[in-house]
Amino acid sequence: GVRLMALKFLTSTGSGRTSDAIRAIDYAVAHGAKIASNSWGGGGSSSALRVAIEHAEAAGMLFTAAAGNEASNNDEVPSFPANYDIANVISVASTTSLGDLSGFSCYGSSTVHVAAPGSGIYSTVPHSKYATLSGTSMATPHVSGLAALVWMYRPQLSMHQVKEIIIGSVRKVPALKGKVITGGLINVKNALEAAWAFEPPHPPAHAPQAIAFEDTDPQIGVYGGIITITAAANESDIEYYRVYMVSGAGFQLEAIGDLIPATGEQELTLELNASFVPSMYARALVAVSGRALGEMPAQLKGIPPHADLVDYGLPVYGPKAASWSGDEDPLEGSVKGSISVDRAKDEASITEYHVYWRMANGTRGPKVGSIPGIGFLEPSCSGPSCALIDTSKTVDGEYVFERGAYGNNEQATIAVSGPGRVEVSVFDTEDYYDTLTVGDVQLTGNLTDYLPRIVELSKGHIDIEWSSDGSVTANGWSFQFKQDGATAELDVDISEILGSGFEVVPAYGVNELTSAAVFVEISDSTTATVSTTLPGDARRLPASESSAGVVDDLASQPDNAIFPPMARAQSKSEVEPWLRHSSRSSEWRILWMEPRATHLSEAATRQGRVRGSFTVSGLGETPLTLTQPAARSALARAVAAQLPSVEDNGVRVVRMVSPSVESVQVEFEIEPESASPTLALDRIEAQLLLLSTGQRAAARFDASLTAALAASGLAPSDEKGSWHAVVGAPQQLSSRMLASTLASTHDDQIGGGRRLRGSTQPQFV
Repeated sequence: GVRLMALKFLTSTGSGRTSDAIRAIDYAVAHGAKIASNSWGGGGSSSALRVAIEHAEAAGMLFTAAAGNEASNNDEVPSFPANYDIANVISVASTTSLGDLSGFSCYGSSTVHVAAPGSGIYSTVPHSKYATLSGTSMATPHVSGLAALVWMYRPQLSMHQVKEIIIGSVRKVPALKGKVITGGLINVKNALEAAWAFEPPHPPAHAPQAIAFEDTDPQIGVYGGIITITAAANESDIEYYRVYMVSGAGFQLEAIGDLIPATGEQELTLELNASFVPSMYARALVAVSGRALGEMPAQLKGIPPHADLVDYGLPVYGPKAASWSGDEDPLEGSVKGSISVDRAKDEASITEYHVYWRMANGTRGPKVGSIPGIGFLEPSCSGPSCALIDTSKTVDGEYVFERGAYGNNEQATIAVSGPGRVEVSVFDTEDYYDTLTVGDVQLTGNLTDYLPRIVELSKGHIDIEWSSDGSVTANGWSFQFKQDGATAELDVDISEILGSGFEVVPAYGVNELTSAAVFVEISDSTTATVSTTLPGDARRLPASESSAGVVDDLASQPDNAIFPPMARAQSKSEVEPWLRHSSRSSEWRILWMEPRATHLSEAATRQGRVRGSFTVSGLGETPLTLTQPAARSALARAVAAQLPSVEDNGVRVVRMVSPSVESVQVEFEIEPESASPTLALDRIEAQLLLLSTGQRAAARFDASLTAALAASGLAPSDEKGSWHAVVGAPQQLSSRMLASTLASTHDDQIGGGRRLRGSTQPQFV
């Protein structure tokens, strides 16, 4: 029979987050669901959602999706996720009981595959009741049910075969000609007859004997290295081998690397040219055999062998400082007290801190104990508007965040860890549209009469998100954040002093980053609070030893190392580098702004745009040099040079603002050509995200920027003769968002009232 897996990510009003939709899809794939029925949609395209559906396709999941209820042509105005051009997607339109296209249904002769009944459907509703409902949400489950019926009838069929059967067996309807790809309505009888005629896959009978893999990438959650496969004893029916990730529940996820031809050799290797980040549900690698007629399923409990995924990771940061409380034991030669450790700024890569004696000759002594990591995270801001938020720290260690009179389209996320407490003392924003979200508490409007507002934060990672739209602004907000757990203690009661002090080393499992260790000196029956950073290296400790296996010093790795530079221990009083002291006088200046548009281009109307930004520093006293027409054109060319699918005139600089006399933030928008494919914005967004991560992509952008500005006669003040830019995270703007912003601008110009904003979140359809 059929089993149902109910995954809820929408609210009772039908709205929700794309990130939660992705989590639902990933969960379904990891737990073996073969069909995902998606009666939801709305908003612009998302590259992250697209990747999640592609992973589902690699795992063999069929993805049926409602075409939408806007009565529009999806060929011209895309509706996602139905419009994703991925091999496992079936986009579904709605018909009436007479077989005509429902008046509300979206359609598309090249983007919508089939139609199914969706008008006046008697269906279940909450509270164990029934009601008659209409929508492509009603049509989509008909297709999902047909897919399940075909799979029950012929369980050996592949996902692609099931999709081909459904699409190829429709009943042609004149009213649907030119409205859907097939021009027809799904038909159960035709589908089952077609399924009987399909030849199912015939995988090899013999499987590889073994698979081995050891991670060599030091980044937490990132895997790299060489996969070794022991070939099948009998390869007579095998043409190739393939490696898949599988979930903890034992189900196939996406493939890793390329096909490995069966050559007759006993041992085969797959060298991963680039490291990979597995799904959060991935637990092992499975090697399967295959041929043109079919491929073995990748399952933990099947015949194919598997190797567990064990992450070799090194901490990125170390403890800031350590101190000794003093010897409470009056006996000479013994000590009793506690070691207090200021936790690393981000413990995402730390499972524990190892504490050792440090001998008088400077070598490491026996292990004293361990302090567990708790996932501690000092406040860190991401997003294009972080520099606009005044941030400081009180003498009591509380963080103060302030955003006064703010502007349009601001976005910032402050990531912290709990437990802790947020106390909001000032809050005045545009009601409903401009919000500050603290965990699951959303604040909006003028809350002066309800302050102070206190939000208690529970243990774990928490995001504080600030967002303003493109219309009305207000006076802003201010809050204080008190964070618990920044320090940890280890009680020490030792009858024999073995060294001059203690060494505190960050570790991820058995792997230590000794270059980030700190040392605290002690003396018998006295108090010492001296903390220093030790020279050292990275170590992977054998399970039976306290130290061994020294590898290269991480601090001396080349610039193109695949892991970020390791942080050295800092003084306890050092302010976090991303924080700046509150200063109302250091306000941002608008240096140049593009005149407001009065209409949208054809491409923007059809697909939307991508908005991005980058900050150029080291301008000396002349930031206005970049606002000249030639310089603006050069900046646009530099961005376009990093985007293979975008012409120079496809990038427009829309605004320049200056946080200081030495830097300028350049804001730009990109729209694809009118003839570009529907998914062009996804590719642009992904390429800009790559630039924002730094490393090689950022270096290429710096070179492009330097060349473009040099051609316009601008030379950098940098000693190396190059310009440097920090690229912010991009934002994809749907055509509806752009249209509503344009309408709002028009209303402002003629004295109109507040605009109504179209939702950019997924909606129930």
